[in-house]
Amino acid sequence: MLLKSRSLRVAATVAAVSLSVAPLAAAQSALGTVHFPNSGSEEAQEAFQRGVAALHSFWYEEAAEAFRNAQEIDPDFALAYWGEAVSHNHPLWSEQDISAAREVLGRFGASRAERRSKTPTERERMYMDTVEILYGPGDKYERDQLYHEALQRLAEAHPEDNEAQAFYALSYLGLVRRGEPGFHRQMKAGAIVSKLFQEEPNHPGAAHYVIHSFDDPEHAPLALEAANRYAEIAPEAHHAQHMPSHIFVQHGMWRRVSKSNRIAYDASAKWVERKNLSITKRDYHSLEWKAYADLQRGVWSASQDAIGVVEKAAEEVDDLRLRRIAASMTARHAIETGRFDGIELPDEASVDTSRYNSTANLLMAAGMKAAAASDPAGAKRAAELLGKLADARVEEGQQYQADSVRIMEHEVLALAAQADGDMDAAIEHAGMAAGIEETQDPPSGPTYPMKPSHELYGEILLAAGKAEKARAQFEESLTRTPNRTASLLGLARAADALGDADAADRAYSTLATFLVEADKDVAFLDEVRSRQTATTDLQQ
Repeated sequence: MLLKSRSLRVAATVAAVSLSVAPLAAAQSALGTVHFPNSGSEEAQEAFQRGVAALHSFWYEEAAEAFRNAQEIDPDFALAYWGEAVSHNHPLWSEQDISAAREVLGRFGASRAERRSKTPTERERMYMDTVEILYGPGDKYERDQLYHEALQRLAEAHPEDNEAQAFYALSYLGLVRRGEPGFHRQMKAGAIVSKLFQEEPNHPGAAHYVIHSFDDPEHAPLALEAANRYAEIAPEAHHAQHMPSHIFVQHGMWRRVSKSNRIAYDASAKWVERKNLSITKRDYHSLEWKAYADLQRGVWSASQDAIGVVEKAAEEVDDLRLRRIAASMTARHAIETGRFDGIELPDEASVDTSRYNSTANLLMAAGMKAAAASDPAGAKRAAELLGKLADARVEEGQQYQADSVRIMEHEVLALAAQADGDMDAAIEHAGMAAGIEETQDPPSGPTYPMKPSHELYGEILLAAGKAEKARAQFEESLTRTPNRTASLLGLARAADALGDADAADRAYSTLATFLVEADKDVAFLDEVRSRQTATTDLQQ
């Protein structure tokens, strides 16, 4: 059977939208350009190519639907079953629905041998082999490794197949684990997709995987071109609107982070409305990122508005996941602003050790509230509960997660000691928190722990009159989390205390650049604007 070559070509225009769900305009197929030769029928090509493009933007629901449409048109279209099976594997989110994927493969053939016999070309059989391995025997990491090796064989056998190259690069990223030393897998993936991005600048997977490959402060400049392009390549996909903000965060481009995630959330809301889906499918992840960026911009009211959107949705559908998202957003808002209304220290019996993220975040905020209110005993109670959360993670074999919570425990103990007037103990605990955080990856988005430990360490050192050491901590914090408002403010104050007016003015001027729309009641706004001496171009 002759191979047919089809492309999905799309527009690249993005309209600005607001957080409200606007009436749906004419639906567009705007997911980028893919070129995937195959032996399926002519009539099934549009659906198939759309499915591949959706896969590259991690729009798995849309991809699965498109591949099922291709199967309905051509029931013998092997790669349509391959694509739907792939949609059940989310490599960067550590998610996989193996039973659903096996059900898809079973619809094409009762056994691997039968499915192989129904696949018409050797190249397509190599594609089918990859999912047979991905959903075969063994634990997930073993299958991920074997899947990667199968894609490597495919990519090497068919160097002209850019889709194989893209999926091969993605399989490298699927093997990365948090806390893993080195950057070799990300660099190998990045090398493959950077070349593909230059060859096919409208390919959604190329731009997307470049961003994921270089999603850290040190390597993010390598992905800025892809970040600037990806939203235009696939304007229909809400994840494509969100992903550029991963790189904008690493550059401290707060207005761009906010805008990208506003558009992403609204795109998801339109999709939910168009498909008549549950509102739980809206992209609240992007809304969280938008709120974080708005906190850095001093637009604290916008962060509060975003919390209200999630709380309203959680109440409307009685959804526990949304309540946890709202709780974490509330904790971050309090931690960033120092406004602790609505934050209360839970009693030990109500602490859910099985859901450590939102629980830890609220405990961190409660501990900071107690310390700010000169209640060291209350802060110590919060730290004790954080310690129990960390112990629970250790018992579950989740050391990396335990360390994240342990950082918060030491941070709250530092604040408790400071509130108690024991600055030596405060400095000791803050230093311990920073030491643990240095063993962890820099955040690839909103900070976690929510209060960066080097930032807190710097604040405590500055309060103790140790401006030189404080300055070093703020500089380290800005290396890990560029242009964070509190770290820049701390750096400016430390430089001032050391008599370095030029360095202080530079930090204040950088702050002023992205605080142009800040709420008038932001406490440090007058301080910043009074010291602004120049305009810094941060591509805001």
